Amino acid sequence: MHRKYGSQGVVCLSVSLDEVKQQPAALAFLKKVDAGFANVLLDEEQELWQAKFRITAPPTVFVFDRQGRRAGKFDSEDADKPFSYKDVEKLVTDLLRRP
Repeated sequence: MHRKYGSQGVVCLSVSLDEVKQQPAALAFLKKVDAGFANVLLDEEQELWQAKFRITAPPTVFVFDRQGRRAGKFDSEDADKPFSYKDVEKLVTDLLRRP
């Protein structure tokens, strides 16, 4: 989405929740998939980020509108309702149509 919608103002950021000792593997993965946007390694304790962001496990995708308000959250908490990146893209394109 960064490549496809970046020129329209979409900003992507990935946050790795891997343990710090897994940083080389996480970096290798990001290079492999050519993640050409900001990537950060979160080095807080798991309990802290789970409580702060209300997520139980990755992957979780947050989408924010132009005003910085959270417009959507996609996660894998409900195995009967999986999300796809097409679901995320639909919300992003809907938000891009708004002023």
